[in-house]
Amino acid sequence: MSVAILIPAMRPHRLPDVVATIAESTDDYRIVVIATGECADVARTLPVTLLEDEGGSWAVRINAGFRATTETYIFTGADDLAFRPGWFEAAVRVMDQFPNGVGLIGVNDLHNSAGVHFLFHRSYVTEFGCIDNPGVLCHEAYSHSYVDDEIRATAQFHGRWNVAMDSVVEHMHAGAGKAPHDEVYAAGAASMPQ
Repeated sequence: MSVAILIPAMRPHRLPDVVATIAESTDDYRIVVIATGECADVARTLPVTLLEDEGGSWAVRINAGFRATTETYIFTGADDLAFRPGWFEAAVRVMDQFPNGVGLIGVNDLHNSAGVHFLFHRSYVTEFGCIDNPGVLCHEAYSHSYVDDEIRATAQFHGRWNVAMDSVVEHMHAGAGKAPHDEVYAAGAASMPQ
């Protein structure tokens, strides 16, 4: 089983760490970094597929990454994650409980009980998509905050949502005290009124 791990990169100094934790924890994978500028420069030095873009929101970049992949399983990542051994297999075990193994699984990020990063089956996006838009995972009309809630709520509506608590992908987030507050977190907070 192969998984495409999408990393919309906004912090060049974090990319080597997230790539290293993927390599240490995952057997069959492809990392797709969606980046511009300095993040793209750093990505070129790493064993990843670089999808250069013009910037944009997390949602825009995740959708672009999805379109650039062919793998059956796709993970919506970020540059502030730490993947733990067995995360992928644990998430697939939970997903296999859905009809034809098609669904959306939240991982245990040790910070947010609802899960904000997801493993999904490609057929989930083509069949259900975002709200009423099959073929698109994320609604792109607003920057970042609550895109994950919308993804999760859509999957819940269709009966294709679950959380794999044994699938640990730690969110090294400032809100959990695991990283310094930076301009990327500040920009995310500024977009919350959307």
